[in-house]
This record gives sequence, C-alpha cells and structure tokens, in this order.
Amino acid sequence: MSFAELKDQVAELSAEDRLKLSAFLIELEEQSEESFQQEVSRRMKNMDMGKKVSMEQFEQRHRHSERG
Repeated sequence: MSFAELKDQVAELSAEDRLKLSAFLIELEEQSEESFQQEVSRRMKNMDMGKKVSMEQFEQRHRHSERG
C-alpha cells in the first residue's frame, strides 16, 4: 500500500479510530526513541570500557554514510 493510499484510508476512519491511530503512532515513536537511546547508551558504555572502533572501521562507516 502506498502512502497516498494509506492517507485515503485514514481519512475514511471515524474520529474515534483516528484518535486510536494517533495514539498508536505516538506509542510507536516512543518505542523507537527508547530503542535508540538504549543503543546509544550501550555504545557509550562500550566506548567508556575502551571498546572503540578501529580507524579502518571508522573510515568504512564514514564512506558508507557519505553514500547516503
């Protein structure tokens, strides 16, 4: 289903169902944010323990991020 089709489907929902959908999307975003924060914390702890990436790993990740 395309985003446009999804928007059309949402527009047909009742006000109550749109509120439920909105609450679901907020919850989904909060879970995503929580997962992200946990991953950042894990990585920071590893770095604090001296488990850092090598220069080769850093350069490889940098090249990958530049490609988009």
